[in-house]
Amino acid sequence: MVKKAKTFLVKQKIAVGVVAMIVLIVIGYFSTLVIKDTPILGEFVEGEHFTVLENPRRVRGPKIEVMEFFSYACIHCYNFDPALSDWARENETNVDFVRTPAVSNDYWRTLGRNYYTLEKLGLLAQSHLPFFREVHEVKRNFTNPERIADYFDGKGTTRNAYLQTFNSTDITRKITLADQLGRRLQVAAVPTIVVHGKYMVRTTRSVGTARMLDVMDYLVNREIEVQAMDATDVSQEGE
Repeated sequence: MVKKAKTFLVKQKIAVGVVAMIVLIVIGYFSTLVIKDTPILGEFVEGEHFTVLENPRRVRGPKIEVMEFFSYACIHCYNFDPALSDWARENETNVDFVRTPAVSNDYWRTLGRNYYTLEKLGLLAQSHLPFFREVHEVKRNFTNPERIADYFDGKGTTRNAYLQTFNSTDITRKITLADQLGRRLQVAAVPTIVVHGKYMVRTTRSVGTARMLDVMDYLVNREIEVQAMDATDVSQEGE
């Protein structure tokens, strides 16, 4: 009886060992699948890290266009701006960087018109980041153009010159086009990056603002490769 019990225990231990081995093999197999499906550093997955636009925008010119939709009212845009500006300078050889104000309400529209007003007056380079700081750190109230004009009076322009430009038909046209473009590309939040009119990058659970720059690098390089292949095909057709 004792001998049979010992034999049973031995068989039970062997069975448990075999089951444990099978479990480890199965876990190892699925772990391998997960590793294969996970992008390595520098590679990103459509639908998780970026999206391909259903209605792409045609972009002309030799450089890759990288467009940021932003608002001076957006704290995330403010926090992202220094790193984004550095990225744009570092990539200016291959990249045409463009900012486009997002227009979701009257306040954002006013701030968007301010962006184009500064651009028209030639004050954007020196005033862009300081104005951002006034909004988010100083908490200055810029709810109407007169208050913005008072702030810029004596800072490279006058109050009257600022308001005249702000209210011009040229600025109205630009902010209207920005609004239309944002609607066409279905920009639902800021900051949003659109690479060469084809790919959209925005913050998600998988992509924070710091990771956005890595995704942008990936997409810019991808588009450079596409253009190089297209140029090769055209040259071969002409031979």
